Amino acid sequence: MIRNYFKIAWRNITKRKGFSFLNVGGLALGMASCLLLLLYVSYHLNFDKQFNNIDNIYLVENNQQGDGKTYTFGSTPRLAAATIKTEIPDVVKAVRVINYTAEGLLTYKNNSFKKQGLFADDGFFDVFSYNFVKGSAANALKLPNSVVVTEKLAKTLFGDEDPIGKIIKRNNQLPLQVTGVIKDVPSNATFQFEFVMPWVMFEDSNAWAKDASWGSNFARTIVQLKSPAALGGANKIMKDMVARHNDGNTNQLFLYPFPKLHLYSNFENGKPAGGMIDQIKLFVLLAICLLLVACVNFMNLSTARSEERAKEVGIRKAIGSGRGALISQFITESVILSLLSTAIAVVIVIVSLPYFNTLLGIQLQLPFGQWEAWAALIGIGLFTGLLAGSYPAFYLSAFEPIKVLKGLFKGSTSALSLRKVLVVVQFGFAVFLIIATICIYKQIKFVQDKSTGFDKNNLVEIPIEGDLQKQSNVLINKLKADGVITGGTTFSASITSSGNNTWGVSWPGKRDDQTVLIDIFHAGDDFTKTAGVKLLDGRELSSSNPLDTARKTVMINESAAKVMNLKNPVGTIINWGDARMTIVGVYQDFVWGSPYEKTRPMMTQFAGDYSSVIDVRLNPGKSITANVEAINKALKNVNPAYPPTVNFVDSDFEKKFQNEKLLATLANLFGGLAIIISCLGLFGLAAYAAEQRVKEIGVRKVLGASVTNLAALLSKDFLKLVAIAIVLAVPFAIWMMNKWLQNYEYHITLSWWMFVVAGLITVIIAVATVSYQAIRAALANPVKSLRSE
Repeated sequence: MIRNYFKIAWRNITKRKGFSFLNVGGLALGMASCLLLLLYVSYHLNFDKQFNNIDNIYLVENNQQGDGKTYTFGSTPRLAAATIKTEIPDVVKAVRVINYTAEGLLTYKNNSFKKQGLFADDGFFDVFSYNFVKGSAANALKLPNSVVVTEKLAKTLFGDEDPIGKIIKRNNQLPLQVTGVIKDVPSNATFQFEFVMPWVMFEDSNAWAKDASWGSNFARTIVQLKSPAALGGANKIMKDMVARHNDGNTNQLFLYPFPKLHLYSNFENGKPAGGMIDQIKLFVLLAICLLLVACVNFMNLSTARSEERAKEVGIRKAIGSGRGALISQFITESVILSLLSTAIAVVIVIVSLPYFNTLLGIQLQLPFGQWEAWAALIGIGLFTGLLAGSYPAFYLSAFEPIKVLKGLFKGSTSALSLRKVLVVVQFGFAVFLIIATICIYKQIKFVQDKSTGFDKNNLVEIPIEGDLQKQSNVLINKLKADGVITGGTTFSASITSSGNNTWGVSWPGKRDDQTVLIDIFHAGDDFTKTAGVKLLDGRELSSSNPLDTARKTVMINESAAKVMNLKNPVGTIINWGDARMTIVGVYQDFVWGSPYEKTRPMMTQFAGDYSSVIDVRLNPGKSITANVEAINKALKNVNPAYPPTVNFVDSDFEKKFQNEKLLATLANLFGGLAIIISCLGLFGLAAYAAEQRVKEIGVRKVLGASVTNLAALLSKDFLKLVAIAIVLAVPFAIWMMNKWLQNYEYHITLSWWMFVVAGLITVIIAVATVSYQAIRAALANPVKSLRSE
């Protein structure tokens, strides 16, 4: 019986090749889209899941009160780890990690490579179960000059030599002995590095860190508990830990599950408030919707062909076939089509995955070696076949044989109504995605066009490393003398990022209950001129002024002047902790951090030894290529041990919009696919409608109807459905996009033209799809259609 089902199903599929092609094509596109999105979702859901005991690992988060709110960040005092291990009984390990100063130039013999590293306490590899290829976790970081490298880095540095025991240099100074080699770190792991060094090495190269107190937060602290059940008790002890060891410090530490860190990284007033999980939920919904759109396509095309298969059902019922057998037959056809679509979808995914990876900037892979993945894939194929074929099977099997065989069956009105509803749902979803794409792109453009407060064009940054620590001014002066740049300065951090901040600033008239978070930015000579920041009052900081170099003076931005309520800021004395400083200049606000948030108050001291980057403004009179080549040549002379690195500020600033651009790109891509899938169904329905009305068209042509009139007659019913879809999708899109825009302090206002454009795009595509079949039917010779009358 089952064999017979498959045989009949295959005959019906091959008999109607065009119909089968539309069904298989629509399903394959929908399933391929769904699979790509699910691969992306799986990548993020499995972040850090490669570690053993991951459910027992926690990151110490830090809550700090200020401005009437609670700020949460992952930096802790250096003393936190040891104190947690001593005072909390259920702690297995507590280790410190830091990576923002761990990048370095690694040299072995004559080969040098710039790589990203990590400083960590001994015990880091006990907490995180990295796979050791050589060496062991227990002894990996015991030596003060030890280093653990990844397989990839070991191959790069040593080739086929045994890495263990080899001596390499970091930044041409520190000799490191390789004590272990681990498997390469997966891309979906929170800590990304190619080598790990002992924590004591960080303290040796940063003298301030050795004596840092409870008020200095710079380390990330990782804690492993005996079991998750100990979390509540541990957090009770940690809540007042900082206050117990540092009078007047109100910071509160708490343990946050490490597996949640990637997906739930946002906090509001000290409580988790989503993060990447919101995007993941959106993509899961998008995947389901695309699969449903493809299933709706199948239902539409199958029920549209109902009259063609009515006699088959009537005859089979007349000779004794039961409804269950008919349902099984139609479900079998649907499942065969679905499994065929699944196979095609896998091929589409394999072909498109490299482009998809490039688009997202990650490395997704099909898990061919996992039987669970194959089982899930077949399960999706079977589920899709059952879902897509269920309604057509029950609908077709319900035909009454007497009416069918007497020629009284003309299709079901309810089926026709449902088919219209399904078309409306399909195009409504497509309209929503088009509106979302337009809205997201406009939001990105709005923030990009908003003034940054500095001139990012022709501004480049050079990281200070090696000999540049002492030769920064030599490089700047040489480039100026050669006419390569028009200005240069040093900063404590990139002008496109964010850095340190403090609550400890006081000023005349400050209330006792007033707490203000102020950004700390260090800059060298010609800060405003080089960065293109407008100086509003006073003067710049200068290396020729002893008070500036002794950090007895500061500049502030206009937001700080407003918060301090200073009418004449220049000359005012303020305090930062116990240090007294005089305000010598006020500059215009500039974006330092997120361009979507309001600019915070900022205080600037002279950079000096705090410098980490050199910013130079290229000479606009020369080509960018010539300027960059000259900078690279100068860097090789001044800092020969390091490969030249020149970063364009405008390019780095664009990275701030990466998340929104990803959303827009995916909405654009999958919105287009949703329209293509919907149009495949509309194309099939239009073809069937034209076929059913072929005699009517013949009669109308004989009576004088024009091609235009006939095309409009055949198209109007479908265009009505598209119009209804637009009307229903627009209010939903307004609600959803307004909700999304509320996440940003600076955002656009939805405009009527966005919805008009989305509607016109949809209508034009629908007209183009339907018109082909309508015009083709209208141009047919009426003699052929009326010959049998």
